[in-house]
Amino acid sequence: MNPLSDLALRVPSRYGQQVRKCLQRCDLYDSGRRSKSAADDRVVLPLVDRGLDLERMVRDSLALEIPSEWEIVHEKLPISKKNHVVTPYQQMVSGIEKFLRQSGMLLTEELRSDIPKNWERHGDLIMFATCFQGPFWKQWGDEIWFLISKILSCKKLALKGNVISNEYRTPRVSMLLGQDGWVEHVDNGIRYTYDVTKCMFSSGNVTEKLRVASFCCENETVVDLYAGIGYFTLPYLVHSRARFVHACEWNPDAAAALRRNLSLNKVEERCMIHFGDNREHCPKDIADRVNLGLIPSSEPGWEMACAALKKCSGGILHIHSNVESKEIKVEYNENYDEACSECRNLNDCDSSKQRGEKPCDDGRHPCSRNGARDEEYSRESERAATKKRWREWSAEVSTNIRLILERIHTSQQWKTNSLHIEHVKSYAPHVDHLVLDLDCRPV
Repeated sequence: MNPLSDLALRVPSRYGQQVRKCLQRCDLYDSGRRSKSAADDRVVLPLVDRGLDLERMVRDSLALEIPSEWEIVHEKLPISKKNHVVTPYQQMVSGIEKFLRQSGMLLTEELRSDIPKNWERHGDLIMFATCFQGPFWKQWGDEIWFLISKILSCKKLALKGNVISNEYRTPRVSMLLGQDGWVEHVDNGIRYTYDVTKCMFSSGNVTEKLRVASFCCENETVVDLYAGIGYFTLPYLVHSRARFVHACEWNPDAAAALRRNLSLNKVEERCMIHFGDNREHCPKDIADRVNLGLIPSSEPGWEMACAALKKCSGGILHIHSNVESKEIKVEYNENYDEACSECRNLNDCDSSKQRGEKPCDDGRHPCSRNGARDEEYSRESERAATKKRWREWSAEVSTNIRLILERIHTSQQWKTNSLHIEHVKSYAPHVDHLVLDLDCRPV
């Protein structure tokens, strides 16, 4: 859409609605402006400026549905209050369309479909995905990218592909505009810098980073087994005020970003980076708290985490994992007494018994005849079953961690206690990212 266009279509009023629908179907109606009545019982409809072929496109859109008493005119029309806000996507389409028109070209539907409607912002860089794929865009060099960066108010543009399947899960990112991929991002008062072509920023764990920031760790030594660029290391240092953090990381690019981030937030004196495989470099008998922020499962780090805890006093493990729960279909029991024992509204059940009521014809209890209540009961039952699975997972992990601790420290027994299960997010139906806070103490 070109918000500066003054082009319009003048047609007889009796055909106004019909013509408007035709124009909308062909994406020729400018919804950013309002139509208005004109002299001689005519109506003026706002048009999107499509360049030299506009008349042909209008004729094609109207086809044989209306007579020929129409004309394209230049007329200032009032801005539509409903659609006066022009989105960044609309601005980008309009800018590219104008750019091509000045070069004697049209923005075809194929090219329009290759323009992204969503993107990620990383500081002064915007990253696109699954767009600008055709060879057409490359022929303009930086000219088209400068135009888009100006419209979106950024300095750098990048295109994201699939993650490379290596041990570091390196992102596949190519720069469209800009010399390098280093950006700076502020999250909860913490400054992060990283190279988007080499490191991924985990924006989806924001609730867990906020939770870590709320801990009080002033007199604690923390081990972060999978530090990355400092997603959890920095909240422990900046907000939780941990006395010292040992950060384990084997990706050289992430470790380089972590060093910069420690310096950027002025906490480098309270952190040591243990570069390399944490199975070899993780410190032992030193931690009051260990963070195991690896998914889909942090189980490969359980033994190192147990060894890192202080032998004399133990500590807390924060264990991340994706936990799968099966889909459970809940149906009401046709037996009256069993239905009563399962009913959420016990008062209704008791009063129903006193009145001598019987189950309704389909076997369900009278207090659950309402279909909406049936649905609510089913949803709550499924949620209860999911949380039961979470508790089962917590108990399994607790037992396994206790066995590992007693195998490592053969001279003493240990007790493990689940303090909290945090639901971070859902990856898919019945797959949840959970964090178990597990207290581990020698008996």
